Amino acid sequence: MSIADLPEALLKTILGQIATLLLDGASGDRKAAWLAAVETIRAHDPQTEQELRLAARIVAFSLQAGEALAQAADPNMPLTRVLRLRTGAVSLSREAEKAERRLEKLREARLRGLPEDSEPLPEPQRAGKTTELIDDNRKVAAYARANGLSWTEALKQRRREQRLAERHRKQELKAQAA
Repeated sequence: MSIADLPEALLKTILGQIATLLLDGASGDRKAAWLAAVETIRAHDPQTEQELRLAARIVAFSLQAGEALAQAADPNMPLTRVLRLRTGAVSLSREAEKAERRLEKLREARLRGLPEDSEPLPEPQRAGKTTELIDDNRKVAAYARANGLSWTEALKQRRREQRLAERHRKQELKAQAA
């Protein structure tokens, strides 16, 4: 099977996810981000669905690790977040390296004519927490820009608003139950 034989929906989904990660670097130009995603994945030369998935992991984890480190460089960010971002960047880099090693093993097996490894890809250990933190940092930065606040002030304000919203939600649930 070659990558051309893979379902179009799968290719578009994976490329769309990578393009989203590249959107800032493409200055918001979706077409440029899409083309960059295609070229980035193509550089890994995936020939099967599993190779495509591994190539996507390599690219995604590498890009997210870079973003985590870039966010951690913000001098206004609290030290605890800086440390969490740096630790997360290391974890994401490790996951990218694992995926790269696995991709190389798959290629070797394919070139030797051995059957494709049917073992499912393991779920990354800490990647989810780090990507959530990266997304939250983007939201805090956008909130800070929109409201003319420093990053730390925006974080405090957002947390305050979230607590109030949660309190309000709980009060509504109690009122509905009564």
